[in-house]
Amino acid sequence: MDGFGGPPLEEILDPELRVSEIQKQLAYLKWRRTQIEHSIRNITSSARRLSEEQSLMQIAANALIEKQRWTQEVVADELMKPLELSKQFVYDFEAMERREADAQENTTEHHLRSLTKLKKRILQSKQGDPGLIAKVSNLEKHLKRG
Repeated sequence: MDGFGGPPLEEILDPELRVSEIQKQLAYLKWRRTQIEHSIRNITSSARRLSEEQSLMQIAANALIEKQRWTQEVVADELMKPLELSKQFVYDFEAMERREADAQENTTEHHLRSLTKLKKRILQSKQGDPGLIAKVSNLEKHLKRG
């Protein structure tokens, strides 16, 4: 056996058979060469594509890191500056705070009046529950404090 599936060339005595066997071996070797070249091209192409993808990923990562650095620098720079508020903004803000405080006070007064009315009704009813009266009184005290 010669490794190609036939007898060794030295054992073939007929010149035509020998030429035919050599041609078969050459055809097989050409086919194997083509297969190997194709494999090499595929491997080279894959390696090149992988290298390009890695380069693009590195570029994207560098761009992201650079943008994060820039953002941090801008934020740090802005935090170093004093907060600038216009007089109108401060006036409007204080007015809004006064309105909210007044609204809260009005709500508290309304609740106190409601509790006082409820307490009077409970006291006027013949079934006035002392525990309920105590709870209403505690609520009144709490609202007056807060």
